[in-house]
Amino acid sequence: MEPAAYIRRETAVSIAVNVALSAAFFIAVFGTGRDVPVWSVGGYVFDFAPQGFMIGLMATLVPGLLARKARAAGKVRTLDSESRLPAAVLPRAILCGLAGAASGVAGAAAVLILAGTTQLGWLPALLAKLAFGAALALVVTPAGLRTELTRR
Repeated sequence: MEPAAYIRRETAVSIAVNVALSAAFFIAVFGTGRDVPVWSVGGYVFDFAPQGFMIGLMATLVPGLLARKARAAGKVRTLDSESRLPAAVLPRAILCGLAGAASGVAGAAAVLILAGTTQLGWLPALLAKLAFGAALALVVTPAGLRTELTRR
């Protein structure tokens, strides 16, 4: 399989999985139908840290290990390129997790400081978390896969 097609397919799967998990964890943490507090430990902005870390970590680790197996079995070709990300999958996944957590908290805090709000409606809060989960998976998964598929 061509690397570009493999990366597109695995990225689509990663986005779907991370959106579904983001919805499940949002409901587990914030419940259904009531306003969501923005500024507190365990509040909305704080919740971007574990969400961002886990998406960054798992959207790099799982597809990376699957790509390694597929490449070793000859099911996907290698890329003739270079990557600035760590070659080892676990450090790469941890780095992407930390970047995901930092970008999630910083982005949410910046938007909500500018909005001057202390509570969010349940549905807008959920939709923003789903969008963040999808966007992070869209960025992290192909970057990690390109690194894993790079010829060494």
